[in-house]
Amino acid sequence: MNKRLFFFASLVIIAIIAMTYQVFFGKNSLSQQRHAAHEIAVYQAKIDSLEKQIEMRNLQIERLKSDSLYKAEILRTRYGMSQKDEKVFQMVK
Repeated sequence: MNKRLFFFASLVIIAIIAMTYQVFFGKNSLSQQRHAAHEIAVYQAKIDSLEKQIEMRNLQIERLKSDSLYKAEILRTRYGMSQKDEKVFQMVK
């Protein structure tokens, strides 16, 4: 009976040591899970930022499709264009 108890206690101790090793040093250890969670948070922040950019660009596309004053403003400011028979004055500092 004493040998059986010793054998069972040995198996339990070995199992506890093996599980402890897996938790702290194994393939899916706690530190690796923390690192993966941090990477997921970083990627999620990038995704949110890119979704905002997509939303802003879609809004700009819709404005370019429908708002003629917005188109005229962009043509004047970005490309320096003017309408026919329009005098353009350039201010020099």
